Amino acid sequence: MLLVDTSVVIDYTRTADPAMLAIFQAEDAAITGIIRAEVLHGTRDPRHRVKLIAALDAFRQENIPLLLWDQVGDYLAALRTKGISVPFNDVAIAVLAIHLRVELWTRDQQFALIQSVLPALRLYQPSP
Repeated sequence: MLLVDTSVVIDYTRTADPAMLAIFQAEDAAITGIIRAEVLHGTRDPRHRVKLIAALDAFRQENIPLLLWDQVGDYLAALRTKGISVPFNDVAIAVLAIHLRVELWTRDQQFALIQSVLPALRLYQPSP
């Protein structure tokens, strides 16, 4: 399984890149509710929302278990201690990837900052 971040899902909804689709299918790509909400936040009109929902429904859905929320807070504190300020939602996504022991496919640089403090976070790098 591969956890797919909002940045990648948005790129896919804009381009319908067949190479991305092949990776999604081969890696059993998943998203979580936070990613779903972030993507839907960009809805422009009802037709666009329908298109986004269809794209999101193609992914496996993984919930963030209740037991992980304390860890999200602990990791946010650890990052703050190191002088790193990143969005709450990105730390929650990183915690889920670590918990599931899967790679996270993202195009957002803040995940590299998160990884500098949380080395258990594995970031996916597609082949060129």
